[in-house]
Amino acid sequence: MSDSIEYVVAIDPSINSVGCAIFKKKTKQLVAKILLHPGKISKESYLSKARDIIDQITDVMFKYDTRPGYPSVQLVTEIPQHFGVGGYMARESGAILKLTFIAGMIYNITDTVISYEPNQWKGQLPKDVVARRLQKLYPEENIYDVKKKKFIMDHNVVDACAIGHVYLYGHI
Repeated sequence: MSDSIEYVVAIDPSINSVGCAIFKKKTKQLVAKILLHPGKISKESYLSKARDIIDQITDVMFKYDTRPGYPSVQLVTEIPQHFGVGGYMARESGAILKLTFIAGMIYNITDTVISYEPNQWKGQLPKDVVARRLQKLYPEENIYDVKKKKFIMDHNVVDACAIGHVYLYGHI
C-alpha cells in the first residue's frame, strides 16, 4: 500500500496556527506550504477551533488525494512530548492539553498517520538551527534570513517542512 503514496502532508499542530507542508513523495519536492488558522471562533472554544483546523487539514489532504479508495496521501504529524520542568508554562496555561486534544483529532483523520515527538525529528536543535538547515536544503524557499537572524517563513510552517523532510530523508 505504501507504493500508492504520491504526496506527504506534514503537520506541525497547534490550536491557533498550524503549519502544513506538502511534498511529492517520489521526487521529494516541497510543493506547498500553508499556515492554517481557525476561523472566527471564541477563544474559549478550543473544541470548535480544533474542528475547524481538522476540516482545513482534511481539505488539504483531499486536494492532493488523487485516487479515491487508495490512499495516495501520507499524513505525518508532530505529537506532544512530556517535558519536565521545561514544560511548566505549557502545562499551567493549558496549552499542552489543547495540543494533545488537536493531535488526537489529527489521528482521527486517517488510520495511517505517522507521528514524531519533537525529539524524534529535531533532537535538541533550536528552531533557528532547524530553519537555517532547511534554508540550505531548500535554497529557493524564503525560510530564514541568515544575515538578520530572522524567520521569513512562519515558524510553524518551518517545523512542518522539517517534519516532512525528516519523514522523507530520515534526518534534518
